[in-house]
Amino acid sequence: MKVLLTAVKHVETVGISLGVSQDLIDRICLEAGVSSKQFGQVWPSANAFMADLFCELANQAQIDRADTETLLTTWQYLSMRTEDLRTPAGRRSVLIDIIRTAAEYNFEVVTASSKWRTYAALSTTIMAWPDEADRSRVLDALQASELSFVETMENFYRNVLPTVGYRLKPMFHNDYQPFVVAAASVIEGLGIVRATVPALVGAHFSAPAAESAGGSPDAAPDDTWSVSALAFMGVVDAFVEPDPEFVAAEAISRLSSGVDVTPQSSGADASY
Repeated sequence: MKVLLTAVKHVETVGISLGVSQDLIDRICLEAGVSSKQFGQVWPSANAFMADLFCELANQAQIDRADTETLLTTWQYLSMRTEDLRTPAGRRSVLIDIIRTAAEYNFEVVTASSKWRTYAALSTTIMAWPDEADRSRVLDALQASELSFVETMENFYRNVLPTVGYRLKPMFHNDYQPFVVAAASVIEGLGIVRATVPALVGAHFSAPAAESAGGSPDAAPDDTWSVSALAFMGVVDAFVEPDPEFVAAEAISRLSSGVDVTPQSSGADASY
């Protein structure tokens, strides 16, 4: 396991490759304190080692993409905005603030992390892996990581959106997973193209206060939106709508009680 962890650190530093030289394997073994003989007893070939490494990289990315601390922070933020939940304009303002903050955080922090960059690179290059059995095993690990992320975020949105007076549109039959995948794809897609067109992806725009806050008179007049936040909000508006059966008093009581129902990500260190 020390060899794999050492190799993971190497990939996060220099980037991912579908091949590995014997010299690099020797250096990784030396740093991990493992002999070449011990390495060979576990991995009979470089390809076998790479397959295990890619599976570990997929598992690591799962932790980085859905950080529990950020999800908890969002829930705690809601408890400070309870009075805004009493009016439609106030609920729209809370929804926008949550989505904008989440989008900008995930774009600036998550998609800039080495774990996420490695995950994105692995997802797009693994199909070129020559060994079908190893390729399938890595794809299974990537799928497991993706589904775990989707489940974590599905639980999060399933808790948060009804609390701020919103629900999925009826056409989605209360299935949050398409929404999660669409929202993540927007942010992570922008994260990928940022390397080639950073000025376009990093642009910001000023929106009229009434437009950005759903008509709230308390909105700041110089409300500024990033491309990531605008794109994320577009997905949100495509999938969700105000809940006509929302009862503000119940949501406020739930938040004021301090009960936290945000899902915990198993094995997560203390981000979307």
